[in-house]
Amino acid sequence: MSYALNHTNRKLTLEPKITVNARIVVVGASSVGISFLETLVFCSHLKFNNLTLISTHGLPGKKLLDTEQRKFLASDHCFNDKDYALMSLCSWVNVVVGRMTGIDRAAKHVVLSTDEIVLYDHLILCTGQQYQVPCPTGADISQHLTNREVPNSSQRRYTGKVPCNHFTLNEEEDCFKALTWMRNNFITTEDGGRASVLFC
Repeated sequence: MSYALNHTNRKLTLEPKITVNARIVVVGASSVGISFLETLVFCSHLKFNNLTLISTHGLPGKKLLDTEQRKFLASDHCFNDKDYALMSLCSWVNVVVGRMTGIDRAAKHVVLSTDEIVLYDHLILCTGQQYQVPCPTGADISQHLTNREVPNSSQRRYTGKVPCNHFTLNEEEDCFKALTWMRNNFITTEDGGRASVLFC
């Protein structure tokens, strides 16, 4: 595991910092959310005492992805595992593992899937782009319809049972599940080769 080496000098030690006690809650460990927290943590003249991150799987970079797994995950290459280790956000940020299900703006708190509440003074939503399970159009393929003739299903959401061999890769955890399934269910041909598996 990589380590973070934080260096400070006498000038920075003696320089006064303004303490900010406002409860700042960031929802989502996307690149934007992590970059926002990094900016606050490493601000030279301000000290934020109450930073909270709400994320489904906590801080990213905890499980180091190898080359095989990294090929699955679409990334904008803003941060890698070494960057997460060097930032060491867990030293300054309270991490709440969970999924946000509601916001009460009057009471200034968010509701988690476990029915817990997290109070905030400032709420930052950085959930990032999430891939969704595609919704079938219901078109009859025997009619040879063109794209213009197929009903628009961009606003529809698939609510049926998702097949066990369909994976939507949004996070590191999703990549681990997909790779585990492939290793357990990969088809081996008679000549010792492996058949290809298609992921949508």
